[in-house]
Amino acid sequence: MKFNRRQILISLLAYFTYLNLNNHFSQVQAQNSENLDLEKVYQHFLKMSQGGYQDNPKLFYQGVNTSPYYNQIQNYPNRLKQIIPSNISSKRFESYPQLGQLPKIDQNALNFLPEEITEACICIGGFFAEEFKVKWLGKNALKTQEFWSATKIIPLVYTVSQLNTKSPQANLDFVKIQSVEQDGQGKLFPFISLAKDMITYEKKIASSNSLGAMFKRFSPQLELEKWLQNITGNTDLVFRGRYGEKPFINYPQIINFPDQEVMLAADQNPPNWSFNEVSAYDLTRILSMLGWHYYLPKSSQLPAINSQNIDILIQLMGNDPARLTDLAIQVLKLEKDVESVVILSKEGDGATSIGERTEAVYLALIYLIDTRPKKLGKQPNLITFTMTLKGAKALNPRNLNQEVVELDAIMATTVTDILNRIITG
Repeated sequence: MKFNRRQILISLLAYFTYLNLNNHFSQVQAQNSENLDLEKVYQHFLKMSQGGYQDNPKLFYQGVNTSPYYNQIQNYPNRLKQIIPSNISSKRFESYPQLGQLPKIDQNALNFLPEEITEACICIGGFFAEEFKVKWLGKNALKTQEFWSATKIIPLVYTVSQLNTKSPQANLDFVKIQSVEQDGQGKLFPFISLAKDMITYEKKIASSNSLGAMFKRFSPQLELEKWLQNITGNTDLVFRGRYGEKPFINYPQIINFPDQEVMLAADQNPPNWSFNEVSAYDLTRILSMLGWHYYLPKSSQLPAINSQNIDILIQLMGNDPARLTDLAIQVLKLEKDVESVVILSKEGDGATSIGERTEAVYLALIYLIDTRPKKLGKQPNLITFTMTLKGAKALNPRNLNQEVVELDAIMATTVTDILNRIITG
C-alpha cells in the first residue's frame, strides 16, 4: 500500500498527539474510579484546554485522527449488532418508545450535574432476557433551545430517510450530489464525502455550516420540522434555521450511479429560514435510534432507511472531532478493560449574544463491553447509552476565549463523571 506525504504527516501527527495525551493522563490518578476526584480531573482538563479560543475549543476540535479508535470506525456497525445480556438491574427500564411517543424522563436523576450544564438528556440501554430496554434521565430535557451544530445530524438522517422512501434500495456508496445551475448541470460530489466534511469540519470540499444548510434543502422547512416532531413526539420544537451560512448547493440533486438517475431533488421554492430550537431529548432520541437501530422494533426505528445506509451513517458519525469520550476512557484508565468500543458523536459550540454567554453541546452514543467482571468469573457487561449535554459559561467581565477554555474542561469532566457513574453502576 502506498502512502503520500500528506498521509504520512497525518499519521505521525496522530501518533505523537496520542503519546502526548497518554503522558497527560498518566498524571491523573483515577485508580479507584468509584471515588473519582472531579476537581482534579477538571484541573487536568483545564490545562489541556489552554490555547482554545472563541469558535475553536481545543478539546472539542481535537480531531478524530487523534483517537485510539480511529482505525476501528469501519467496525462500528458490526459491533453495534452484538447482543450481550446486561449485568445491571432492570428496575425502571422500559421498552423503547414507538415513533412519535414521548418517553417518561426522570427529571431528578441528573441533579449531580454542575450548574454549567443547563440541559441534558441521557438514555441508558440494556438487554434483559434478550429484550432491549431503556431508561431516560433528564435535566431540562424537553426545554427547547439552540443546540448549535449538534442538530446537523437531523437533516442528514432525514435526507437519507427521504431517499430510501423514494428508492428503497438506494445505497449511499453509489450516489452523488449534483448542483443544478441555471445553465444546466453543475458539479458532482460523492454524498458520503459531503456528509463527512460536514461532520469533521475539515473543509475538504466546503464548510460544515454551508453543508448543514444544504442538507436542509431537500424539502420545505416545515416538512422537515414535522418529520422530526413525528419521530420524537415533541411538538414544541422548531427546526427551520440554517447555520449562519448559505447552502453550499442551493438546489441540489441526488444522482444514482452509474445510471445517473435523479433520485431526490431540492425543494424548488426559496427556503423560508427561521431558527432551530429543539431539546436535549430530541437529539438523544435521534442518535439513539441510529446507533441502536438493530435492537429496536420496526415501530421504533428510523423510517425507511435501509441497513446498508444505517451502517454508513453510523460510520460517518464516528468521525466527530470532539473526542471527549476518548478522554474519559483514558482518565478512568479503562483502555485495557473495555472492548468493542463504539463512539458516535456530534459537537456544537458558539457564543450567543442573546444569552450573553459561551455555549457548547456534546451529543454522543457510547457502546462498549466492560471485561472487568471476567476477573471475578462473571460475564462481561454491556455498557451503552446516548446523551446530550449543553453547557454554558459567562464570566464577569466577559472574556470569550477564557469562557471557551473553562467550558471545554467542564464538558470533558462531565462526560468523564457520567461514564464513571454508569460503568460502576
